[in-house]
Amino acid sequence: MKKLAVVISATLLLTSTASLAEVYVGAKAGKSWLNEACLSSINCDDEDKTIGAFLGYEMWDILSIEAGYDYLGKFTASGLNDDKVTAITLAPKVNLPITDTVSLYGKFGGAFVEYGNQEDYSYLGAAGLEFMSNDNISVRLEYQYISDINNEIVRASGNSATLGIVYKFGNNEKATQPVVLIEERPQPKPVIKAEIVEKEVVKPIITTETFKTKKLNSNSFESNSTALTEESKQNLTNLVDILSAYPKANVEITGYTDSTGSASYNQIVSEERALSVANELVAKGIDVSRILIEGEGENNPIASNKTKEGRQQNRRVEITIPEFDYQAQK
Repeated sequence: MKKLAVVISATLLLTSTASLAEVYVGAKAGKSWLNEACLSSINCDDEDKTIGAFLGYEMWDILSIEAGYDYLGKFTASGLNDDKVTAITLAPKVNLPITDTVSLYGKFGGAFVEYGNQEDYSYLGAAGLEFMSNDNISVRLEYQYISDINNEIVRASGNSATLGIVYKFGNNEKATQPVVLIEERPQPKPVIKAEIVEKEVVKPIITTETFKTKKLNSNSFESNSTALTEESKQNLTNLVDILSAYPKANVEITGYTDSTGSASYNQIVSEERALSVANELVAKGIDVSRILIEGEGENNPIASNKTKEGRQQNRRVEITIPEFDYQAQK
């Protein structure tokens, strides 16, 4: 137990200066079994149930570090007589997003194993799939392998297949920047003096006006997400009002990502973010022929991709209403 305290203390030291939003905890349960543990044992039981718990810290979107405690079960085998096997683990976790809600991950690190009345240090490897339920909760399917669990008789290895649940602290506090229309001061309209003529009807005066280009602030997205928040949908109302009032107005929507992931993957995500805004405009009655969308991937960042805050700012959509002329009646 002293070694467990050392591992947990080291992990807490790594997270002590970090935001609570990057810390997560989890638990898992499933089946465990040993390989090459029954070479010299007549009565052998090398399968059991396993449970475990872990604490992690997300350093970047693709890299975390985890410490855990696994109870692998009780076994009867060479060097074991209905004895328990436990492991204290420490390993980095590398995440590879597959979709917005599913990630493939792998771990490779070390483990301190108690095998009956024996103790040993071993290598640990694991692979699995993680499914995001919401911003705070995810579910894992994982296979874990612990190599060369030594005792005085055999060199065995431990295996486990588990289903786990993870809780991430603070993610529900992440605020998405709303789309805000940048107001420009209108150009003064020319003053037209009408000459009053007795018994003469004054016809309305038609003038040509120019609508100046308008740009909207960017809308931030979660990592690997293309979904608009309800607040962002509401903030598109000003844009819809302008497009409805000026039938000649068109809109250009450009999506962007941060530098996480491959360039080809980021290009697809940026296009889908622009398409999310376009679909919302169409749902509010804007004709699709007036909308132009494009994706720029990770190009043209507005902040540094080396920080979490900078990457969040770069996950955005920029909206522009180009300049156009229209007829106005005075």
